[in-house]
Amino acid sequence: MNLSVSSNVGASCGDPENSLRQISEAGFTHIMWGHHWNSDFAYGKHELTAIKEMLKRYNLTLQDVHGCANAEKSFFSPLEYQRRAGIDLIVNRIEMMKTLGATGVLVMHQPRIKTDSSPAEIAYKRRQFESLLRSMDELIPILEKMDARIALENMPGDTWEFQRHLLDTYPAKQFGFCFDSGHANIHLRNQLDDCYEYRSRIIAVHLHDNDSMGDQHTAPFTGTLDWTRVADILKNSSFKGVLNFELHIKLSSFMNPEFSQGEQPEENMRSFLADAYKRCRKFAEMCRK
Repeated sequence: MNLSVSSNVGASCGDPENSLRQISEAGFTHIMWGHHWNSDFAYGKHELTAIKEMLKRYNLTLQDVHGCANAEKSFFSPLEYQRRAGIDLIVNRIEMMKTLGATGVLVMHQPRIKTDSSPAEIAYKRRQFESLLRSMDELIPILEKMDARIALENMPGDTWEFQRHLLDTYPAKQFGFCFDSGHANIHLRNQLDDCYEYRSRIIAVHLHDNDSMGDQHTAPFTGTLDWTRVADILKNSSFKGVLNFELHIKLSSFMNPEFSQGEQPEENMRSFLADAYKRCRKFAEMCRK
């Protein structure tokens, strides 16, 4: 069975080879590239050559790439030079996908208004959204030329004001949304109804669980998420790719607190990924039925 998992199940930077080897040994066939998702890191030819060799060595297929977030070079920064630099980073990630033969899409975060946002926060987020709209208009011809698509991720606690506007305004050929099941389960605002309403625009998935109190990225059936509802959303959606699970060992029962997330002992990572694979496969069987 083809299943995908985030490359950064342990560390999000540094040499990815151990993570890729462990992911492959656990039975996963595809990955979502999550390394450097929270930085301004730009991939060059030497990194891409090394990653391409690793993917071949461990018989892994690259599906999606998680674009940069929480970075200064942001395509929705109100500062114009940062916004334009953010577009450059998007182009870098698309070129990375082409070089590595990715089968999926580029996933990006976006500004959000949370249900508990203050007036000052809302005002700043609206400025960010205005910048995002400029970037979206500029990205359309770039995506057409590069034959690429961007999936805009639903964010934790989001009111969906921005998400609805984007999906209703921009063409499905270039833009869709990444259904993040964990983000949809955050207690500030459950978004499963919104995700179901826009299921025809789902082009990527980040599947993970939590206890509804925070964004924990635990394996399926370890939290409070209604996985039957998630399966219903996906079986009626436009998503046709390999199910991707955005998991991290950090908040799992397999995490050894004496070590950092990126330096977990081999046996802990093996046990975490073996357990995760079984849980991911169980959900995939639910979707199949």
